[in-house]
Amino acid sequence: MRILTNLINSSLIRNLSIKSVLIFFIVVETCAFILYFSGNFGNYNIANILSSGILSGLSLIFILKYSNSIGKINNRELFILLSFSCWFIAEILYGYINGYLQIDAYPSFADLFYVMGYIFFFAFLWLMNKVYKIELAYILSAIITFSLVAFYILYVSIFVYDIHSFSGSEADLTLLFVYPIVDLFIVMGSIIFYLRGRTISLNKGHNFWIFISMGGIIFFVADVIFGFNDLFRILSDENTYLSDLFYNLGYLLFGIAFIVRISYLAFLPDAGNTNSNNTNTRPKNIKKN
Repeated sequence: MRILTNLINSSLIRNLSIKSVLIFFIVVETCAFILYFSGNFGNYNIANILSSGILSGLSLIFILKYSNSIGKINNRELFILLSFSCWFIAEILYGYINGYLQIDAYPSFADLFYVMGYIFFFAFLWLMNKVYKIELAYILSAIITFSLVAFYILYVSIFVYDIHSFSGSEADLTLLFVYPIVDLFIVMGSIIFYLRGRTISLNKGHNFWIFISMGGIIFFVADVIFGFNDLFRILSDENTYLSDLFYNLGYLLFGIAFIVRISYLAFLPDAGNTNSNNTNTRPKNIKKN
């Protein structure tokens, strides 16, 4: 706890410019995509480790740069940090199991951290709803609708490939449904918050949700490709790691979202207070003398 407090009060983090953060982000993501397209260390999942790692770093920078003290860190910021950190750990475990141990990493202990990451992300969305104040009935209706549509599409698609010929386990089949559906939850929540933000805000802070929703869509595509290839071997050996390209793109879009958010808060009058409601920045009424 003391270490985090010292980091928050560190002038190095406080004085870190948006340009420096952006350059760091671009360098790491460039290395990740170079490694992917070079085809080196694919088994070790290095590209995804770099992309998820920089995402965790951006969320940590956001907390450290715009928090006055450890007591003033908003819970929702901690949940998004925990979410990205879980995905970072999951990518490391996946690379270790698949590359170093050379055994099938899906499903594995890494999936526990992937799922935990989604749980923390949903907690972040739930706490954000205290700002946007979307009606619970509307949220439940949208969740049920999205779930049924996603389940039906995946169900029909599986039987197109003949369910009796799949090469995976029951856990594989379960995760094939779980991951794409939770991806769509992120997409749904982000779109709702974006539309709500446009109606209650004069600033561009809600643009953060555009990139979050796009990242969720890319994750959906990646999880569908990965799941179907694991069960039905739909990809050739040359394209086995095609899903990794989409995972990298998803992490890239989440990273851009946080760059947008950091840039936005940097120009607020009260940028050091993450507890303030930054959704609405309408000018206050000025009392005349």
